[in-house]
Amino acid sequence: MKNNKTAYVVFYTDKRYDELIKNVKSSFIKFNGDECDYYQIDYTNQSKYNETLQYFEYASETFIMQYIYAYEIMKKHNYEKVIILGSDIIVCNRLDEFLDDNNTPVLATLNYPCHESTEYWSSPVAEIQLPNGNIIKDHMNINADVTCFNSSEALKKVVELSIEHYTYFSIQGGLNELAWVDKSYEVKVVDSPYPLSKVVYNARSKGVFGTDMIKKGKLAKHGPQLDGQLSPIHHWYVKNNQLFTHDHKQIKCFHFVEGLGGRPENDFNELINDFKTNWFNKETINFFKEECGCVDFFN
Repeated sequence: MKNNKTAYVVFYTDKRYDELIKNVKSSFIKFNGDECDYYQIDYTNQSKYNETLQYFEYASETFIMQYIYAYEIMKKHNYEKVIILGSDIIVCNRLDEFLDDNNTPVLATLNYPCHESTEYWSSPVAEIQLPNGNIIKDHMNINADVTCFNSSEALKKVVELSIEHYTYFSIQGGLNELAWVDKSYEVKVVDSPYPLSKVVYNARSKGVFGTDMIKKGKLAKHGPQLDGQLSPIHHWYVKNNQLFTHDHKQIKCFHFVEGLGGRPENDFNELINDFKTNWFNKETINFFKEECGCVDFFN
C-alpha cells in the first residue's frame, strides 16, 4: 500500500533521452511504484514547475535544477523521503537500502573507482579489510544520479553547496562536499565499502574505471593485454529473478554513466545502438525486458 511519503523525481531536457526515460519510468514503477509517487519533469512541463518555484530561483543548469525540483516537491507536498535518479538508469529491483532507511539524512551511491577533487573537496581513499585479512584500498567517490534524501534540509544544503562552490562537477560536487568536508548531515553510501557490499546501485556494476572504457561490448583503454576482451558486463547473470554482476553483487540500479548529454548527435546515437546490441548478454537483455519492462528499448 502506498504511504504517500516518498517521491521519485527524474528530470531531463534533452529530447534524445526520450527513449531512455521509458526505461527509467517502466523499471522504477515495476519494482517501487506501490511505495512512491512518480514525478517526471521534462521539456514538455518544465515551465509549469519554473513558474511555481518558491524556495530557489531558476538555475540554468540541468543537474542542479533536478535537485531544486526535488526539494520543491518534497517541501510543497510534505514528503518525508525523495529518491532522485538520472535519466539513463534501469531499476532492477526494489530499492531496499533507500526505502527501508528512514533515518539517515542522505543515502548515496558509489561512482567509478577513481579519485576526483576540486578546491572544495576530495574523494577519500578507504582502507578495507577483507574476510581473509588482506587490506585493500577503495575510492569513496559519490555519483549524484542515484540518491535518496530523508531530510529536506540536507537536500537544500547540497543545492546550496553546489551553487556557492560551483565547479564542473555541478550537483555531484555539492554532494561530495557535504559527505567529506561539510558533514553537517550524515551521508551513508549504501553500496560501500564495495568489496564487502552485497548490492550495487550505480557505476560500479560496470567493472571499469570510467567512461569510454567499453566499446562494442569489449574493454577499451585498459592496455594492450586487456583491450578487446569481453567487458565484465558480459558476465552478469540472473539468479532467483535477480540480476548479479560479474563479482556477485545484486544490481539494484544499473547506470549507463557515459556522459551522454555532452556528446554530439552521431556519438550519442552510436552509443545508444551499442547499448542495445553489444553491451549485454542475452540473459541480461531478457531480464531487462521481462522483469524491468524495457521491451521497447531492447527490441
